[in-house]
Amino acid sequence: MLPAPAPSASRGDIVLQPNYFTSSVYVRALRDDISTLILRYHEAYAQTSMKPFTLFKTVWLQMGWNWLHFKVFDHRSRQTFLEVTARMFLERTVRTEAPFTRAVALFSLYIFFYTQIKDPIPALRSISNIPIPYDHYLSLTTMPECLATPHLAPLQPHARHLLSRLFKDRVFFILPKSDLGAMNPRELPRELYVEDGFGFSDVAAQKRKGRPPRREKGKMARMALEELEEWVSRPGPSNAGGENLAEYQAAKASMMEALSKDPTFSCEDLTQTVLERLEAAGRSSGKSELGLELVREALADGEGIFHLLR
Repeated sequence: MLPAPAPSASRGDIVLQPNYFTSSVYVRALRDDISTLILRYHEAYAQTSMKPFTLFKTVWLQMGWNWLHFKVFDHRSRQTFLEVTARMFLERTVRTEAPFTRAVALFSLYIFFYTQIKDPIPALRSISNIPIPYDHYLSLTTMPECLATPHLAPLQPHARHLLSRLFKDRVFFILPKSDLGAMNPRELPRELYVEDGFGFSDVAAQKRKGRPPRREKGKMARMALEELEEWVSRPGPSNAGGENLAEYQAAKASMMEALSKDPTFSCEDLTQTVLERLEAAGRSSGKSELGLELVREALADGEGIFHLLR
């Protein structure tokens, strides 16, 4: 009897690491592919009277999604690959998505989960559960109700049947609510690919939450000033530096004229109010602001705060 085939331990095979499947390289590409799948199925759904789920399986095969399970065979990497891919399908079934999108994402999740390669030789990793936040699970149970419109009604019985099969097989592993961040990893993508020539701080997606540090504030201020100078001096048929300024001055003059006709309006009172608030803010922060001095000068000159607007 011949032994079962097994990978050679002496050969250094190159395998995809698990963090590849949680990185932006895989996650963003898969999200785009799922959007394309939804679009293709929507086009086919509008042009044929074939049974919805049968039609979806046809589109699935035509686009080559049936080969997705052969992407990776290493146990550690395959575990992450299956979990992340199922999560990407599941995220399109949330309540904020369009009803048609939710139904197609459910079809995709069902086929992907139940077409896993089972009991191969050598053994191949598969998943038996899909983690899902509790609030997402509740919205999933009521998803068929949003398919009651005439255009989507053919999808409703299929969605009901697929959900009942998933619930009966206890596929979903229910986690705490999504706002508690119980998913692992908490957000996808977890690792962001940065092309050569760009620093970590230059990637917009990498901005940290909260107040930016002083160095970043200075950098942002310099960039804003350079962009403003470039905009003012920009040549061209629109004459951005001159024509836009003239429009602004005309709008300002119109506003001042309208305010001057209002007997309840006082530019001096408004300036005094702004000055008091700036002084209160300066006392609470313990810093001297240039804007405070400018408002004081405007109040002393009798021209008011609108004089500061060019």
